[in-house]
Amino acid sequence: MWTDVYEDFSDLTKSEQLALFEAMKQDLFPDDPNKITALLKSIREARFASGLGCVHCGSTTVKRNGKYRSRQRYLCSDCGKSFNDMTNTPFSGSHYPEKWVKYIELMVEGYTLPKIAKRLQIHISTAFYWRHKILNALGSQGFNQLQGIVESDETFFRESMKGKEITHRKAKKRGEKDEKRGISNLKIAVVVAQDRNGSVIARIAGRGRPKAEEIDTVIGEYIHPSALLCTDTATNYKKFAKIKGLKHETVNERQKQRVKKGIYHIQHVNNFHNRLKAWMVRFQGVATKYLDNYLYWFRWLDLGKNSSFENRVEQMLISACQKSNKTTVEILRSA
Repeated sequence: MWTDVYEDFSDLTKSEQLALFEAMKQDLFPDDPNKITALLKSIREARFASGLGCVHCGSTTVKRNGKYRSRQRYLCSDCGKSFNDMTNTPFSGSHYPEKWVKYIELMVEGYTLPKIAKRLQIHISTAFYWRHKILNALGSQGFNQLQGIVESDETFFRESMKGKEITHRKAKKRGEKDEKRGISNLKIAVVVAQDRNGSVIARIAGRGRPKAEEIDTVIGEYIHPSALLCTDTATNYKKFAKIKGLKHETVNERQKQRVKKGIYHIQHVNNFHNRLKAWMVRFQGVATKYLDNYLYWFRWLDLGKNSSFENRVEQMLISACQKSNKTTVEILRSA
């Protein structure tokens, strides 16, 4: 009887009661179709903001071509191919469109794959491929150009060869220390650059201490020529600034110099490093080949941390679908 269930419910802690309530709500009251329809309209407006164009060839000679499962279809007169608002997006061809919104909500909350699979009752491999399709799409948005004072520094992650044969070193168990101490070619360098407007870039630069040329490859094109670069005293950044012709200020953190001339420091970047490392712990080691995707994910969450939860969910869904990005399961498997 329901009275027995309620009696057991009363014995749960407050957090357990809330978790049970959310699970029941998801099972009994799935996402409102009207909510999904409203988001599809927003996706269409963002995706075709410059006018309706073919997602296959880019032609603007496009006409409506009926509806399928309540979705508007279009036909390109030039290439002869048809498409809808979701073609070449992470959710193209999905068998579970009613679960899109909830999946994005769980991503915004930073849920791990096993928890997402359990909550949505989908296979864990489905949860995995959805995640990386979405993250590839977010990464394809690129970065804003950094202007004014631009702080930059690197942080390091242990190399992870999950799912791949290891030939250049012996395999190690999770938590086991690396053979080499300190910064070595067994560490993956992530260069972070951030301006005082909050725009930030975080990308893999290579193994070990990054060279000036590697720094240039990952952030060089995104720094405005008039910007002032602020770093520690490492020679690789001095050389990078010279390559780009940037004004350059250094702070000597080894001598406990935190701020120079009252304005030059790298505290924003170092704080970003700390938040990134704390967030990554939940995943218990990310395969190096997917690390850039997780950097896109965290950066996206961090930039929107002051927005409402509903707004972040809507913006992630729209951003993931804004550009044509044909990432298939086969492409991810072969990566």
